[in-house]
Amino acid sequence: MRDTSIEAVCRDCGRPVSFHTDGTRAVRCAECFTGFMQARDIEFLSSYAELGVASRRVVAETCLRAFVTESPPHRKVLAMTIMDQYVLAAGDLVGLYSALKQRGREPIMRQMLEFKLDRASTMAFFQEMANTPQPEILDAVGLPMPEDIARRCPSLSTGDVRDLKRAMVQMLGDLKRTGEMGEGAALALAQASGESRAGAAMMNQSAWLDRIGLRADQVASVAIDAQRRTINISAISVDEKRLQNVISAIDAMTNASRNLIYAVLTMHQEDERARQIAAKAPRGRAAS
Repeated sequence: MRDTSIEAVCRDCGRPVSFHTDGTRAVRCAECFTGFMQARDIEFLSSYAELGVASRRVVAETCLRAFVTESPPHRKVLAMTIMDQYVLAAGDLVGLYSALKQRGREPIMRQMLEFKLDRASTMAFFQEMANTPQPEILDAVGLPMPEDIARRCPSLSTGDVRDLKRAMVQMLGDLKRTGEMGEGAALALAQASGESRAGAAMMNQSAWLDRIGLRADQVASVAIDAQRRTINISAISVDEKRLQNVISAIDAMTNASRNLIYAVLTMHQEDERARQIAAKAPRGRAAS
C-alpha cells in the first residue's frame, strides 16, 4: 500500500522535524527557531519597552489610588495585588538582566519569556547588584560607563549623549537601590514568586492553620511548599504608607528596566551605523 503520509518539515529550512509525544507538530526545527527569535530580539525589546515595562507600575499605582476609598475587605485585595505587581516587576528586571548577559548565546526573547524567578536567581541578582562594581555590571550587558558614551558613540549628538548618560546614571542608581533591599527582601520575593506560580490563595485569617492569627490590618497568601511538605503563609500589613514604599520599589525596578533597554537599543543602533559605514568604505575607495 502506498504511503500517503506527509512528512513534517521546518517551514524555514525544509528539514524534517519530529512530532512531539502529544501529537503536535513543530513549526520549525530547533536551530531555525533560535535564529527566528534572535533576528527579532531588538524589535521585541523595543515593543516591550513601549508598554510592558510600565505595566506593573500602572497596575500598582491604580490599586493604591483606589485603596483610600474602598472598604476594608477590598483594601486587602488591592494590597495583595500591589504585592503581586512587586513580584512581577522584580521578575521582569531580573529576567531582562539575565537575558542581556546571555545575549549572542541565547535569544533575548526566549530568556525573558521563559525566565522564572526563584530563590537562586533572586539571591544571585540582589547580591550582584549590591556587591559588583558598576563597570562590571555595565560590561556584563554590553554597555560602556556613562563617561565613555561620547567616545563609544561618535554619531550621537550632544543632546543624545546627555540623555543617554542621564538614563544610565539613573539606571545604576535604581539597580543599587534594588540590591540594597537586602537578603530578606530577596527571600520574600523568591517565596512570593513561587507561591504565585503554584497557586497561592488569599486569606483573611490564618489562626485555623498555624494558631497565630492575622491582625485586622493584615492579609496573607497561603501556598503549599511541596518540597518541604509545609504550608507557607506570607502576611503583609494593609497600610497605605507601607504600600507606598512597595510602589517606590516597583518604580525603581521599572525605571531600571526601561533605562536598561533604552541604553541597549541605543548601543545597538550605534553598532549598526558603524557596520554600515564599514561596509560602504571599500566601495568608496574603489570608486575614487
